[in-house]
Amino acid sequence: MSLVDSSSHGDMIPGVHLGPPHWSKTVGSLVSRVVVPAWVFAGATFKLFERDPLLLPPPVISVVRELGSALGADLPTFLMFSMRAMVGVEFAAVAVMVLFPRLSRIVAAAILSLFLVILAAVLWQGYQKGGMQGMLSDCGCFGSKGPPAPVIFLIDAGLLAAVLAFRVPLSAHWIKIQNRMAAITAAVALAGIAVAFAVPPRGMATPPASADSGGSDPAAVAGPWSMPAPPPEPFYFDKFENWVGKPFAGQPLARQIVRPVPAGIDQGRWHVVLYRADCEVCHELLETYFSGELETPVLAIEIPDTDPAGAMEMPCVHCTLASFPKGPSYVITTPVLLTMVDGTVVCACEDVNDEAKLAECLDAR
Repeated sequence: MSLVDSSSHGDMIPGVHLGPPHWSKTVGSLVSRVVVPAWVFAGATFKLFERDPLLLPPPVISVVRELGSALGADLPTFLMFSMRAMVGVEFAAVAVMVLFPRLSRIVAAAILSLFLVILAAVLWQGYQKGGMQGMLSDCGCFGSKGPPAPVIFLIDAGLLAAVLAFRVPLSAHWIKIQNRMAAITAAVALAGIAVAFAVPPRGMATPPASADSGGSDPAAVAGPWSMPAPPPEPFYFDKFENWVGKPFAGQPLARQIVRPVPAGIDQGRWHVVLYRADCEVCHELLETYFSGELETPVLAIEIPDTDPAGAMEMPCVHCTLASFPKGPSYVITTPVLLTMVDGTVVCACEDVNDEAKLAECLDAR
């Protein structure tokens, strides 16, 4: 019995057709061994070029954060490692699809299916936050300038349908050299993974010095806040529930607050809100709970990585306003509500849709 694809024998028996037409096999090879690999390679290359973990889809970031916390890993380091590993896997998948036809269709279907699951989660989260308009956000699949998530979803779905509809034929010549090609494919795949980890980190522009970069007035702010902010890290990726029970001033992200820090921040009870100026959920939180007279002082810290054209008016007129410096990437889903007493964080709410947790932090003492 020949190992050659039986469909090739249909052309040898006049009047008998046992397999798909020739054009169908050509389309199958083109889709699974050219189009899908090129699509995956382009996305991986854009991500590697920018090397910004903030651009990963939010569901992926959430999974990485939970896994990193469970492993006790340093979260920023683990996120960067995870991003490079994902890019490396995509490069390896491209090598398999191009060089190993026996597996090309399987790998193409698997990776497109995974992309669609992630994109479905992105679309659902976007809808929950901003309705139909929220679904039009960028998924980070092609870096910071890629198409919106619905467009990527439709393209991936169309490619998956084509992969499933058209087979990839196997030639007799390939069957003879498949062992050699498997070794070559493995070598190229490993090379792709090596490239993903070998490319050095992107340099970060030094943010402009704050107006009080030489330090705040020691009479107004004592302790760690009297010192200038330390040099910023390339990006910040925090799980804020890990701050509970620890000094606010001891957190690397908190120490980046542009000076001067408000007097009395380490005394008594404070709420801290991390927000983005174009974040509708942030605006709703501030308007609902902090728009009037404040029983507890509120420090609202702006994360400055938004488009100024989308900025909304600050509804909390009595909040003490602060910001983080421009330059780093802030891998943070806003808003975040913290409550601290005498400088120690006593409650952290990262999901304001969790009404029980939000109420706990608003009432925490």
